[in-house]
Amino acid sequence: MKGRNDLVASAAYRPEPAAVAAARKFVRETLQSWLHPGPGLAQDAGQAQDTGLVDDAVLLTSELVTNAVVHAGTDVQVTCKLAGSAVEVVVRDSHPARMVPGPAKYDQIPAERTGGRGLLLPSALASAWGVSYGTDTKAVWFRMGLGGEQSGPAEPGTGPDAPLGAVPVTPATTWGIRALPEAAAQPGYDDLLRQCVASARVIVAADAGYALVADEDGNLTVRGAAGISPAALLRSAPSVTTVPFLVEGRVTGVLAVAAMLPGRFGDSDVQRLQQLADSMAPVLERARLAELEQARRARIAVLAEASELLSGPLDADVVVATAGQVVVPRLAEWCALLIAGPDGGLRVAAARHADDAARDALTWLLERGCATMPWPGPQPADRAGDPWRWLPSGAVPPGAPPGAAELAARGAWCFPLAGRAGPLGLLVLGGPHAGRPSREVLSLAQDLGGRVALAVENCRLAAQQQAEQQALRAALVPAELPRVPGFELAAAHDLPSAGEVAGGDFCDVFRVADGRWRFAIGEVCGAGATTLAVASLARTTLRILGGQGVSIPGTLSRLNQLILDERCPGAFLTLIHGEIRPGPPAQVFLACAGQPLPLVLRVPPDSLTRAEPGDGPAAAPSVPQAAVVPQPVLGVIDGLGFAAQPVVLGPGDLLLCVTDGVTRRRDGDRLLDDDDGLARLLSACAGLTAGVVADKVHQEVRCFGGRPAADGMAVLVLRAVP
Repeated sequence: MKGRNDLVASAAYRPEPAAVAAARKFVRETLQSWLHPGPGLAQDAGQAQDTGLVDDAVLLTSELVTNAVVHAGTDVQVTCKLAGSAVEVVVRDSHPARMVPGPAKYDQIPAERTGGRGLLLPSALASAWGVSYGTDTKAVWFRMGLGGEQSGPAEPGTGPDAPLGAVPVTPATTWGIRALPEAAAQPGYDDLLRQCVASARVIVAADAGYALVADEDGNLTVRGAAGISPAALLRSAPSVTTVPFLVEGRVTGVLAVAAMLPGRFGDSDVQRLQQLADSMAPVLERARLAELEQARRARIAVLAEASELLSGPLDADVVVATAGQVVVPRLAEWCALLIAGPDGGLRVAAARHADDAARDALTWLLERGCATMPWPGPQPADRAGDPWRWLPSGAVPPGAPPGAAELAARGAWCFPLAGRAGPLGLLVLGGPHAGRPSREVLSLAQDLGGRVALAVENCRLAAQQQAEQQALRAALVPAELPRVPGFELAAAHDLPSAGEVAGGDFCDVFRVADGRWRFAIGEVCGAGATTLAVASLARTTLRILGGQGVSIPGTLSRLNQLILDERCPGAFLTLIHGEIRPGPPAQVFLACAGQPLPLVLRVPPDSLTRAEPGDGPAAAPSVPQAAVVPQPVLGVIDGLGFAAQPVVLGPGDLLLCVTDGVTRRRDGDRLLDDDDGLARLLSACAGLTAGVVADKVHQEVRCFGGRPAADGMAVLVLRAVP
């Protein structure tokens, strides 16, 4: 048998319990001798050992021989083949009339039924399997590829043997472990445990069987059971026998059976159970570790996805939706976000359930719970912020939505959302059972709660900042400019970028007596709240004195003295103040105290009447010029006098007034107004409306420098209507 295509070995056994152990030994020794490293086989052997092929083949042989001994009751023949790149094992018996049932889902098999589970392991571990019926024999076979060639769930064979269908398996669900959809076709750890327990119950004819395995925290729990009330028999059965699951000398769990009759189990029963446990332990351990690895990867993905989704600019609604998206179903069966309101009470901000049909019941339960839930939590001072178990108090009334009673009985775990200024609310997670989540799940949920709390707090701070900016803007800029006959007016305004001291740039337009209008655009130079106080004082004073008919020079003199009397250290005011007198001719009387000089762009009269291309070349617009001469700033020198200069505006002429946040906008070492930059910008605006000019200047300032402005700005444009 030197070739790889003609390796065949067979052995026959009597229908007795010892046949199972003998068949396991035969298959193990045969495959190990074939796959032992040798000429031409070393590479395949290493790969086969890595995938546990021999262990899996021995386990499947044990299952098939056990079924033949128990159900057929005839001599059993086991044949091993090594053909090409695959190992094949065939188990034959002489009872062809005893049909092999097709595999079924566990939840479709009654607890008292002992059959129907034996073909789950071949479908899980083999690359192909099947069964064929002859005149005098029946053969069940499975095939396993060498070198890791098997992939995915096992499928039926396609040769002369009649195949059976593959086994559909329900994925395992525990706290923080939810099988992803693409893995749903693979047998889960719980499925293999139930198969093992069901086999143990059949082997020794027990009334119940169960498996105790370690959870994620190392505590032994019942996670596989079969038979009549296994949990009750665990405590009270007259006959109980247990054997350990051993993997490399380490106990990974306990396999147990129970019976109602005293003295039901003997030494031979214990030996058979131990043989089953020994054959199943490696497969179970691999499935357990794979499940844990899958769960941990899913949990890491939860935090990674949460960090990515919560890192951008969000509002509160997006935060709560994001929390539900990353948690359900990978971390919990359902989750909810309860946010503290202004009165300190809780409200349901969002609720998400893996089952859409249960969402109404969940929302109903949470809304009732907000009124009775301990808040901010029954925790000692030294453990504030720790999660706690919540069980809704009181009976669920008959009119509650379907499913509410079940949710209430399971309870949930609450994770406080702590902000810098105090508690913000609760992240509530509901698992598939009422037990405590593992330490890893608790730690991950606390971490996620911290990220959600930070996002919620940032949303609140952003909303508060936006409200403050709106209030500040209302104090510095009128909500809407008035209509002035014969003129178009437009304004633009920006506050400093986030993190900078609030600016004192303001503008205003208001009506005074005798059909005249006044305007002001200025900036308070100072720091902190002083700038806002002086800006508000200036706007109010200008309106009052203008309404009393005080002239522009008199208004500026009295405002200068008022700022000095306020004794605001370091604060002074730069201001453009003017009066509009509709025409004809349209006139503006101006005084510029410390601000960049207003610019006037005059439009040639013939350019306003040229409508046809044949009218000849249009006259070029004039170069923008300073409209007035500069005067001293306000609030520095006592007893200053001021003058107002008249500016006549022809049809289409533009008057541009800005604060130094425009002219001093910086891009590296350059300022926007270097080389008369503002005048060149205005010269390109001939024929444009006042609103378009204001927007164009505003946009140019924002784009210049490529970063948020550290200084505020104000722009006011007046255009004489043609």
